[in-house]
Amino acid sequence: MPRYARPVDGEGAEGPLAVLGNMVKAGIIRQVRRTPNVGRKAIADALEVAPTTIVPYLGELEAAGLLLADPPKAERKRGEWVVYRVNDEAVTELYLRLGQEIGEI
Repeated sequence: MPRYARPVDGEGAEGPLAVLGNMVKAGIIRQVRRTPNVGRKAIADALEVAPTTIVPYLGELEAAGLLLADPPKAERKRGEWVVYRVNDEAVTELYLRLGQEIGEI
């Protein structure tokens, strides 16, 4: 298996890139920020992708703390309607970490 090249002192960018290193994830955050308290079908429709495409990404973003779900995953029952909103503080923190790593901030 090939090794990934890692620049010296680049480990600080790995977390933000892993969480946001995907256009669908970035699109989900953008769409939920525009229309908070929205369900996955509405998000998928706005992004013009299948709802099944975004389900794993919603889970990853929720686990990373960037999306807040109602009800939260720990309280969710099978088939229950879930709505999402952006955890602005967590997204801003991640954005700032990435900006520091690339020398923007």
